[in-house]
Amino acid sequence: KVCSCGCCNRDYAPRRRGGNAITFGKNIRAIATYLSVVQCVPYERLQSLFATMFNVRISQGTLVNIVREALDKSRPAIELIERLLRESSVVGFDESGCYVKGRLNWSWIAQTAYLTLVFRGAGRSAKVLEERFGDSLKKMTAVTDRHSAYFAIDFLNNQICLAHLLRNLEYLNDIDKEQTWAKEVQTLLREAIHQRNEKPVDIIPKDDWLTRLDGLLKRNLDSLRKEFNELKRGIIKCRDYIFNFLENPAIPSDNNASERGIRKLKVKQKISGCFRSGTGADAFHALHSIADTAWKNGQSPLDAILALV
Repeated sequence: KVCSCGCCNRDYAPRRRGGNAITFGKNIRAIATYLSVVQCVPYERLQSLFATMFNVRISQGTLVNIVREALDKSRPAIELIERLLRESSVVGFDESGCYVKGRLNWSWIAQTAYLTLVFRGAGRSAKVLEERFGDSLKKMTAVTDRHSAYFAIDFLNNQICLAHLLRNLEYLNDIDKEQTWAKEVQTLLREAIHQRNEKPVDIIPKDDWLTRLDGLLKRNLDSLRKEFNELKRGIIKCRDYIFNFLENPAIPSDNNASERGIRKLKVKQKISGCFRSGTGADAFHALHSIADTAWKNGQSPLDAILALV
């Protein structure tokens, strides 16, 4: 570049001996990372897109290196997100399987209304969260599904996802249209959700709601299919964690936000099949965390990635 005074400058570092003959600028690196992570474009299509639309010849190996470099630069941002999550009082959690080099791994998400952290864990047990968040879990109210690992952790409190329960109850309605038990439990849960929506900032005592639920749980369901008693036993186990959202307006009644946050991983896997390396999987998790956090705060995911690279 030549400025108005005649000085000649370069917008990149001098090439090292034995390095690549071509240096790609910040915008190209940011766009490549954004399309790979946020838009889930595979490297082969990404290579074709750059050549067709921008007349930029770039190899798939270079695209891989660009994303990996973004992973290295993302570490301070990920540490900040994790620190803010540790300080949060209400956190939603979820987990999902992901394949790395053909082997099953587990992806975990911890998120709030303003933060998203997706990371790869060694398994699906409570130990993964305990190693990652430590004693800060004792200060959190966890919004989760009914996976047993979450109830093995010493959280401050729990709130199970009512959307999951409503789907389970709808299944019971489908397999037996004559019974009324599942419909009555559905009605109770929907009324509680409606009450919270009508009074979004009020503290609503949950005792009356628990009394109504207990009445339904005392019914004898032996005349119905075994699925009814199985769900009833599951509800009894988590009975104390169903209506906590009524007494604390900061607690959501469902864990849909966590499922939406981790859904991008499933989209990526559906398009690309699996991750070819652990580093590639970690890069996707970290950069998706940053992009989704930016989106939650009304910022552009592309701008967030551009700030990294």
